[in-house]
Amino acid sequence: MWISSAITSFTASLLGLMLTLEGLHGVSVLMVLAGFGRWLYTRMDAFVLRCHGARRLHFEEAPRLHTLLAHLSIAAKVPRPRLYVMRREQPNAFSLGMGPRDSHLVLTSAALDELDEAELCALIAHELAHIARGHTRRATVVAALVAMTVRGAKCPAWVARGVRRMGTPPEQDFVADRAAARLMGEANDLASLLARLKERATRSGPVLRSDVGLPFTAPAVDGTSETVLDERIHRLRSVAAEQRAGRAKAILRRSHHQGSRFHPRVEAPRRRTRVQPWRGKRLARLDGGSRSGTRRSPGGTAPGRD
Repeated sequence: MWISSAITSFTASLLGLMLTLEGLHGVSVLMVLAGFGRWLYTRMDAFVLRCHGARRLHFEEAPRLHTLLAHLSIAAKVPRPRLYVMRREQPNAFSLGMGPRDSHLVLTSAALDELDEAELCALIAHELAHIARGHTRRATVVAALVAMTVRGAKCPAWVARGVRRMGTPPEQDFVADRAAARLMGEANDLASLLARLKERATRSGPVLRSDVGLPFTAPAVDGTSETVLDERIHRLRSVAAEQRAGRAKAILRRSHHQGSRFHPRVEAPRRRTRVQPWRGKRLARLDGGSRSGTRRSPGGTAPGRD
């Protein structure tokens, strides 16, 4: 919503500038600024990837990872995003793009080296949930603005906290966590991954200013982000308990109807019904009963047997 408002304000300012300036000079300035805005909107994600040194990860380099990404994308009902890798010491991931059809999934080199397949599955599922719900559009705009303004050196904690809340609010992470748990069928994997990333981020150094605007799955730990991570882990544990209860109910329901594996349930013979078309009535009988459907006269004898 705020992106549309920003674009509308930018267009109105351009029109005002054109009216202020006179003649062909104002029209040329307007065309240049409009072209720059168009380029920035369409190539914003590529600009962010180039600024942070991310490179494309091809299928020949990691075939199993590409296969895992393809299966999870089919399960999440989103187009498969392009896969990138970025050299960082902290296992993490983030996604960019102005829509699900033009999305990019970036994994850090430490995530490829240190995480196992289940943890990579949880990490990718969380980012695919962001892509499916359109959260990457806002995160891409914020990351591009930060990449154009601040680069290098260190970043104060309050700046990182404010930019993180602007790009990816905690409510979006809660929604993506629940969707990823539903996608995988097991929320404990994502909860364990977040706990591990939190412990690793606590031992890492200060945050680079260039990485402030990136919407990481587990951001750098400070006062507010640590509280958000604890809340995310707590909610995922609750979802895992709900999933275990649902599986237990399904097993009990199946055992009640079909019996256990070693003691199958024996059902009583069912009552069958058939319709005699010449009378239009339903006659019920049990298995082993008489199958004759002859009509009897009011006197009690069958017709034709006088």
